[in-house]
Parts: sequence; structure tokens; C-alpha cells
Amino acid sequence: MKNKNSFYPIEFPHSEDIEKIAQLLQANQQSGLTEQQVQKGIKDYGLNSYKAQKQKSIFLILLAQFKSPIILLLVVAATLSFFFQHWLEGFSVIAVLFITAALGFFMELQARRSMSALKQMDVSVSKVIRDNSIVEIPSERIVPGDIVLLEAGDMVPADGRLFELHQLEADESALTGESLPVTKKLESLKKNTPTAAQTNMIFKGTAVVNGNAKAIITGTGMYTELGKITSLVESAEQSSTPLEQKLQGLTKKLIWITSVFALIFIVTGAIQGKDIYLIVETALALAVAAIPEGLPIVATIALTYGMLRMAKKNVLIKRLAAVETLGGINTIFTDKTGTLTENKIEVSDICIFDESIAVEKNKIGANNNRAIIDQLLLISTLCNNAVIYEKENDKNN
Repeated sequence: MKNKNSFYPIEFPHSEDIEKIAQLLQANQQSGLTEQQVQKGIKDYGLNSYKAQKQKSIFLILLAQFKSPIILLLVVAATLSFFFQHWLEGFSVIAVLFITAALGFFMELQARRSMSALKQMDVSVSKVIRDNSIVEIPSERIVPGDIVLLEAGDMVPADGRLFELHQLEADESALTGESLPVTKKLESLKKNTPTAAQTNMIFKGTAVVNGNAKAIITGTGMYTELGKITSLVESAEQSSTPLEQKLQGLTKKLIWITSVFALIFIVTGAIQGKDIYLIVETALALAVAAIPEGLPIVATIALTYGMLRMAKKNVLIKRLAAVETLGGINTIFTDKTGTLTENKIEVSDICIFDESIAVEKNKIGANNNRAIIDQLLLISTLCNNAVIYEKENDKNN
């Protein structure tokens, strides 16, 4: 049943009987896995996390700032300036290159550090049955065969097959794009059932919105449906941004135009009998002068300013050029599935008879129906399974 080319240790868990799945994964639905089985599962399938994309070294990030064609053109211009001992022009171009590269380098390095900090903060725990006991473990330590306990408000830590549930509903908008909760069932399905219709499965990254359940994990990390999507995204080729394409086109035009005029100047001077060395030197000096040295730094400063403005809105941008791509968007086609929104329902007003009471920052002001409001709040408090965890810092304070 184990297929290395599939994204599951069991290829079609939604079509198998739960007893057969437990047998294949050597799992016990009552007592869960032993520590020895967990260690073997981690060795066979790895941790329940996505394969970390190899990050560029600091040197490669710095080197990437000089890959632009116009930057390379400025390097040539600086080299020619020094060759003809035009020191002022040469050092001016070098200064422009240094400022442009430094701005792009430090902004992208800061974005990478911010992304790393966010990943370190994203640590979740899950309830599982291990050695006949219910324990909370880091979600990345979950392995195929683990028995996971889920209830309303939990994020699903890995893909699994349900074998016990009570009015379970899951929000799978992050995976399927459908905003309505999916009511889960236990019946086995056909092998060709699409992911969105696999009602007897739970999927990593989705959320439980109602009920509770037990499930046996059948896929972790890159063996999950979200892991499949992640691998496809990472394998996609990166194309040039509109700004990079325009700068490349401008650079090619500048090279052709300056080359043609320099050649015309050299031929004209040679026909007139001028000193050939002086003619070539002058032609190259004119070609260098035609290159817009200030263009890269102006573009970099504009993108840096845009990146800083986005940061104030809590938006992290990994590549400086992505700011221009985002700014070039005119229309976004989407549906209201929660993909671009928080997909949360919150109470903003409570209407009782002829009175409307605004709920602001979890506070309700004075009103004429206080007794009814208190009763409503009591019912709302009792009819949910929210849990308040007291942090260590709160105890000290």
C-alpha cells in the first residue's frame, strides 16, 4: 500500500476500511502508538513539516543585486572610465552601484529574517493518544498511525482518516476554496473521489468549526494534500517582473543606440584623418555619458519606499521587485471564500426588541435590557468549549 510516488503512505485512505488502515500502519485505535513506533515513523516519513526550501546564502543575495542588465552596463561604464583615467566619473558610478546594491541587499535580508521569525512563532500542539494516554505534543512530531483527538477550534495537524465523530464540521477553505463548513462522515468512498468530496478525511491546515472526532493519521508533512501544493509551488519557475523586463529592454536599446552612434563617430573621425586613439577614447566617453547612472538607484529607492509602506501594513515582501509587481495589478478576481479575508464571524451588534447594542472591543455598555443581555452572555459562555490558557508571564504579573 505504501507508494513512494504518492503523497500518502497509504495511497487511497478514503476508500479503505479503518480496520485495514490501522493494520497497515500497525496502529491501535484505543492505545495509540508506542514511543518505539513513533521513532520508526519519524525515521521512515520524517517530521510533520514541509520540506524547508534551501535559502540563498548572504553572498548569493548580494550577488543577485548585480544581475540586472543595467547594473552590468554600469559596471562596464565604470571600468571604461577608470581605463581612460576619468576618475571622477568612475568613482561616481561605483558609488551609485554600491548604494543600489546595499539598499536592495539589506531590505531583502531584513525580509528573510522577519520570515524566519514568523516561522519560529508558528508552533502548534496537538492532542494524541500515545501508550494508552492522551498527551499534547508538538504537531511536527505526529507520524502516520497516530490517533489524533480533534474538537471545535482546533487546526488539523496532518491528513487522516476519521473513525469516530460527533457532529464534526471542518472549514476547508484554505485547501478547496469553499467557504461553507464540510460535514464529515465515516463511510468509505470510491477511489476516484476528489479531495473536496472526501468527507471521511481530515486535511492538514484546515480547521474544526463544530463537534469533535478521532482520526488515524495517514499522511504527514510533504505527504499531505497541502504538502503536494507546496511542492508544486516550490517547483514553479520564477519569471521576471514587469519592471525587470522593462529595464532589460531599455538596456538592450541603450547598448544598440550607443554602439551605433559610437561607430558613426569613429568612422567619421577616421575619414577626417583624426587621431584614432583620441577618436576611440572620445566615442567611448560619449557612450558612457549616455548611460543613465541614476536610474538603478532611483528605481531601488522607489521600491524600498514601497516595501517600507507595505511593512507598516503588516505585509512582508521577500523580494524588492515584488513591490512593483503588486503595484502593477489592476484587477483581482476572487470569490468570498475567506482566502483573502480572515473568514471569521464576529458579533458587532446585539438587537433586543427596539434596542441595538454595539459590541466594541469585547465590551457592552449600559442598556435598558441588562438582564436579558446577562442571560444571553451566560448562555453563550456555557454553550462553547473555549479554553483559557494562563501563560507563565501572566502568573508572574
